[in-house]
Amino acid sequence: MSTPVPPVTEPDKSTQSCPSDQIGPCAMCQRPTHKYGHGARSPLCEYCDKVAVQKWGRPLRAARAA
Repeated sequence: MSTPVPPVTEPDKSTQSCPSDQIGPCAMCQRPTHKYGHGARSPLCEYCDKVAVQKWGRPLRAARAA
C-alpha cells in the first residue's frame, strides 16, 4: 500500500533543505517545490515526478526537464 499524497497546500519535502528564493510552484499541481536553481522552469514535486516517470520513463523525463 502506498503512502497517501498530502494536500497540495503542504510543501514538497525538497523545500525543507533549500533557500526560500528557490521555492516555486510545481508545474502540474502547484505544490510548493524546489526549483533547483535560479531561473529554473517547470519544476515537478516528488509526487508529480513519479507520475511523469511512470508515463515517460526516467530517461525521457530527464530530457524533457533539460
